[in-house]
Amino acid sequence: MEAIAGRVEDEQPPEAVRREAMEEAGLRIRDLGFVATCWSSPGVSTERFHLYLAPYSLDDRIGNGGGRADEFEDITVREIALSELAQLVDKGLLTDTKSFLLVQTLRLRRPDLFD
Repeated sequence: MEAIAGRVEDEQPPEAVRREAMEEAGLRIRDLGFVATCWSSPGVSTERFHLYLAPYSLDDRIGNGGGRADEFEDITVREIALSELAQLVDKGLLTDTKSFLLVQTLRLRRPDLFD
């Protein structure tokens, strides 16, 4: 299980986030909150990832998601409660680094969402 992710193509990171959210989850994302740009493995790789958080509502789910067939993506869209995400983090069961960082950032910025 991982947060929505993908490559930045001929675009800026915020546009890539919006595109990937639509392709993978069928979500229209409007407001993006920048979290960080991180090296995936400093000293070993030049790959960086750009982390953003974004609110959405049921009205923003305008597609099926699932990824692009021409990119051989077969994504199962799964939405779980924030409290369950926090439990996965606390138990060491959320092993995707990007997702882990995003959940912890959201917990720090908006603890009220986890009550």
